[in-house]
Amino acid sequence: MKLGMFCKHKNFATAKDKDGWFHIDKNGNEVYRERYLAIEPFYNGFALVTQFDEQKIIIDEKGIKILEI
Repeated sequence: MKLGMFCKHKNFATAKDKDGWFHIDKNGNEVYRERYLAIEPFYNGFALVTQFDEQKIIIDEKGIKILEI
């Protein structure tokens, strides 16, 4: 597993396994089960992610799709 930078004040980090990128909490638990081609850290409760079909979406801290871009 590859880990991105942990944002201490936001309590989340980015991580990558063989299936793609996702977010983990401060205990190393995955926040959601979906995997993505690329992800950004959460900012104000939301993150920009890129799906494997190159579609960009915004998700909340539970991994729920909020907006397609």
